[in-house]
Amino acid sequence: MAVSAKPGSESNTRTILSRLWRRSSGNFKGHREHCAPGNQQAAVKLVVRHVPPTSGVLDLGSGSGSMLARVSEEGFRDLHGVERDLEVFGTPEKPGVEGPNFLQLDLNDDFASHFARRFSLIISSEVIEHLDSPRDFLRQASLLLDEGGHLLLTTPNVANWVGRLRFLVLGDLRWFDAPCYARIRHITPITDAQMRGMLPELGFEILATTSAGSFMGPLQVLVTAPLSLPFLALFGRRGWGDCNIYLARKVAPSRLASAASQG
Repeated sequence: MAVSAKPGSESNTRTILSRLWRRSSGNFKGHREHCAPGNQQAAVKLVVRHVPPTSGVLDLGSGSGSMLARVSEEGFRDLHGVERDLEVFGTPEKPGVEGPNFLQLDLNDDFASHFARRFSLIISSEVIEHLDSPRDFLRQASLLLDEGGHLLLTTPNVANWVGRLRFLVLGDLRWFDAPCYARIRHITPITDAQMRGMLPELGFEILATTSAGSFMGPLQVLVTAPLSLPFLALFGRRGWGDCNIYLARKVAPSRLASAASQG
């Protein structure tokens, strides 16, 4: 005698398989993370490893406030944020992070002129790829940093193993195809080589960099292992993570010039 499946069991199975195949964007204390799962955790770990808890933090493109919530938990204080769409900040249950001050600004404009102070740490997570001019953005960020202050940047990693295969087959960059351009306005891809050239050029010394975050669930990782493992062996973490993370320090241009001449 045939046994019929329980109502909803097929739907539950599909849901479980879907979660095993692809991870959703995470959240931190109710604040949605607008990035690949694991990216923000890795970024904050990089900051904590190199920067002691300090006062005066500015998050450029703060989204829901998840990064500010994370650094607040690590002891950073005097939190400030800039976001074009203030409706995305916080959650209905928790409207914001305790203590931050916010301005509603477009980072494609002259945002630095709206501040009458400087900051010890500036964060910008998954923002620079949405902007018309990354160099102008970094110049303005430098104006807002204390001398010796730190800049934390994250941006999509177009050179991870999936991106390399995609470019080989389709000839376009992962996260920067036509749907991403139209739907989430990913308009400015920045390779690791470009970022490593651009930051020193604009007065930043790169202290540490890594790659982290992935939407792949455990089942997808297992199935694609024969393809991914050779890239991991060749390129290490840079061949895996969906996001590149950079921690840099503002330095005097003369110091950069001296370092370049000695190299």
